[in-house]
Amino acid sequence: MKKYKGIVFFDYDGTTVDEVDKIKTATPKTRESLQKLKENGYLTMLCSGRTKKFLENDIDAYQGAITCNGCYTEIDGEIIRNKFIPDELLFRIIDEYFHRDVIIQMDTQQVTYYLHQDAEFFREFRELFNLPEEWYAPWKFRKKDNRINKLILNYKDPQVYRDFKAEFKDTLEIAKHIREPYLDITLKGITKGNAVRELIEKLGIDRKDTYAFGDMDNDIEMMKEVGTGIAMGRHTEGVAEVASMITGTVKEEGITTALEKLGLI
Repeated sequence: MKKYKGIVFFDYDGTTVDEVDKIKTATPKTRESLQKLKENGYLTMLCSGRTKKFLENDIDAYQGAITCNGCYTEIDGEIIRNKFIPDELLFRIIDEYFHRDVIIQMDTQQVTYYLHQDAEFFREFRELFNLPEEWYAPWKFRKKDNRINKLILNYKDPQVYRDFKAEFKDTLEIAKHIREPYLDITLKGITKGNAVRELIEKLGIDRKDTYAFGDMDNDIEMMKEVGTGIAMGRHTEGVAEVASMITGTVKEEGITTALEKLGLI
């Protein structure tokens, strides 16, 4: 594998794009800065809770990606990590919680599966965000070798969250969304930070030559694993506590500003 001077990890929502300021793809300035980073010998990694398919507008600007909150890592088309939820555990979750008025989204890197009863929900979701129909498919069309990396569980009753967390606390990573009633679910021990650490060690990069941009609490573990964590202009208190520096928002070209201050471009 190619030798790199260092690695820079970038969160996606709130870092590369920003729904608050309605910036839906990486800005031309950000893309220019990413290219300069590559030319200067740094590996650029997109790090997101999203799947590859949900990153397709910008994934080409990076040399690699860590997706589904650390389940999957790919560099220049080579798969480095692919952690998935075993079918036995997946079926147990469906059997125990589907009847509790929840909607379960099953993410692979290329398609998101749903149970046939939820077809209307996903049709409306696609139309609301103008998402391609081929990104979604009923569970019955799932191929056996197409493993599920991550689950998203939408719920109405708060007791569902409490019960789920108590039952699976030793088996699964359960991240509650800060605003909406849904859970991001991966195998225990699988986080952005865990995937970042594995990649740094695999490539033999000195920790001082690693950097991470983030804005939300699910970026904290990632930022702890690198030499320098950079908080975007809008960020949580938790991110501020672990960040080495604070930059501007996406609209303020925070990525480029920080890379220039750090002397990386």
